[in-house]
Amino acid sequence: MWDPESAGTDGAVLWRSIEEQIYSLPGVDSPRDAFTMLVTGSRAAGIYTESSDVDLDVLCPEPVYLSVQRAAFEAGRVKSERSFWFVLRDEDWHRYFGARMGRPHFSLTSLDRVEEQFRDYDDVGIWIWTNGQVLADPGEQSERIRRAWAGYPQDLLVRKIKYRWLLAGFWDVEVYPHHHSRDDELLAAGTAILNSVNELLRFFLLVEGRPFPYTEKLMRVALTTQLGREFAPMLQRAVDLTVGRTDTDTPAWRRVERAFEMLCCYDLSADCRRLADACAQAMIEAGVPRAWVEADYDNVQELLSGSLGPVP
Repeated sequence: MWDPESAGTDGAVLWRSIEEQIYSLPGVDSPRDAFTMLVTGSRAAGIYTESSDVDLDVLCPEPVYLSVQRAAFEAGRVKSERSFWFVLRDEDWHRYFGARMGRPHFSLTSLDRVEEQFRDYDDVGIWIWTNGQVLADPGEQSERIRRAWAGYPQDLLVRKIKYRWLLAGFWDVEVYPHHHSRDDELLAAGTAILNSVNELLRFFLLVEGRPFPYTEKLMRVALTTQLGREFAPMLQRAVDLTVGRTDTDTPAWRRVERAFEMLCCYDLSADCRRLADACAQAMIEAGVPRAWVEADYDNVQELLSGSLGPVP
């Protein structure tokens, strides 16, 4: 079992919060025999800061989930009839981890749903569950699901890589305003830059056969990849230009144009060419056919037609 102290969390306080907030839930007779307890998110993945939340996920069999969901809704513990996300609302919530770490919260998820996410190769779900640290797992009900994960099938991995690469280009080519710099199009320009960066970060993980996390954690997790270590500083520079964290005396449109050049203009940016060449080589090494890689954005109709699958 995982030691909470290894992630800067007081184990005794963590278990007190579990006893008082989770093992007290209505609708279950023996929660210790039904609930798998996982710490997930940044503390589980080792990318936390002092102020990071303690993310708790509770997994249980489907009948238990339905019973607890119904009972907790009827008791006013949760507001939704369809999902279970609990944030402690009492004024003294800081009695657990202190005000700096945020309000204690947890979610309840059916084990059937977890298995479905693995079967569907849901990248974010797989990242959460494979990085989750076990506090309690009765009958290894969660561990048996995780042990079955053997990575992406090769054909699916190639399709995912293609999808993310083309989508990164889509934001730069199809969404970014190229022909004029009107103030009412600044939102589209900034959105295109930031979304393109996020797609590249997902791509960095997939070419190594790894699932990617939810957007909040993308940059920090991508830094653990080969491409991320080399190019994340460049991508962060594009983000900083776009949101105005740097070069604040430069007009907004000029900043986003410079960010765009870094991501999409081989003839204007040596860094852009270096990034494109490294990504092309990574795709080939991951099994993407060389002819497809060399065709590059000419493949975009595969994305637009849906032949690479639905939007993840």
